[in-house]
Amino acid sequence: MNSTHRPEGPPAPPCGHLRRALGRERNPLGRTLDLSRSRAVVLTALGVVLAGLLGAGAFAVRLTVEQQRTAVATAVLHHVEALVEGSVRKAESTVLGGRTVYRADATWNFPTDRSNTGVIDVPRKTEPGATIGIWVDRNGRPAATPPSTADLVADAVCLGLFFFGLLSALAAAGLFARLSVLDRRADRAWTRSWARLEPVWSGRAPRGSHHD
Repeated sequence: MNSTHRPEGPPAPPCGHLRRALGRERNPLGRTLDLSRSRAVVLTALGVVLAGLLGAGAFAVRLTVEQQRTAVATAVLHHVEALVEGSVRKAESTVLGGRTVYRADATWNFPTDRSNTGVIDVPRKTEPGATIGIWVDRNGRPAATPPSTADLVADAVCLGLFFFGLLSALAAAGLFARLSVLDRRADRAWTRSWARLEPVWSGRAPRGSHHD
């Protein structure tokens, strides 16, 4: 046995940490450091719960805002059928991060009495003469496809998980820092106690030099 190692008991269960943090644990061997550890664990657990609530709130707000924005944008768009007239060709899309897309010449009617011609995005194996549903603005120009409900939900979930993960990581880092401080404090206290008691325990101290 030496001064660099101190006895460690089994870790307290979650309910044990809660009872200790609330001052309801009846343990005559309990130390102030144990109380501080339990309070740090309980506060971190509360922080993770709060992170979950904030993440859920971020999800709900983002989904609501994006749904309203999509509804406003879709209200001025129109879905029409376009007739593909040319062969499909590959192109690089800067909007989609350089992903390969396929386009073809097509015609569509909008308003009903006016024919429009342009290039639209199509599936890879689209044949000339096929019809493709597209979105156009009030002037008949092609517009971006409004995001689906699944896309909006996925985006909101990502945001909620980001907030939850970030705040939980901060809570965990705070707990780690607090426990490190408490461990160093416990080590110093154990070292002082061992320096005082080891000579008596080992018999090296002169008889009569230790007083209870």
